[in-house]
Amino acid sequence: MPAGGQLGEGGTDIACRPIGASQDVGRLRVTYHHNFFDRSDQRNPRVRFGEPVHVYNNDYNDNSYEIASTWNAGVVAEGNYFFSVNNPGRVLFEDNSPGRMVARDNTLVECNHEIEVAGPVVEPSTYYDYTVDSSADVPAIVMAGAGVGKIGL
Repeated sequence: MPAGGQLGEGGTDIACRPIGASQDVGRLRVTYHHNFFDRSDQRNPRVRFGEPVHVYNNDYNDNSYEIASTWNAGVVAEGNYFFSVNNPGRVLFEDNSPGRMVARDNTLVECNHEIEVAGPVVEPSTYYDYTVDSSADVPAIVMAGAGVGKIGL
């Protein structure tokens, strides 16, 4: 799944779309890490039914909403950097059934709302080992790895 410094300006990023459908209950496990979402507005990602969906060490800039967990999805959002984002993370969204989200060690700068949380959520470490970079360092780390020919964070 998306990883490794992908640029997402103007909603063009492949990661800017919903994840999951009712047949995915108990089957969908997704990781988003080290991506740059620049003015891509929303759905970075918007999750339905999947668990765990692990969203870590992403750089979000000037967007409407970012992570949305609906229809009983389980999202772990950690070590992300949010700048000028109206709603960094939501579990109550429009007319959808609520989702679940655990948020830890995220940095929010000039954001209008806190990340909404509701749990519990299956820990990603149940499925794989990983290391989270400091959220304050994420913009520099992501930009250093973004662009053509820069694979392998």
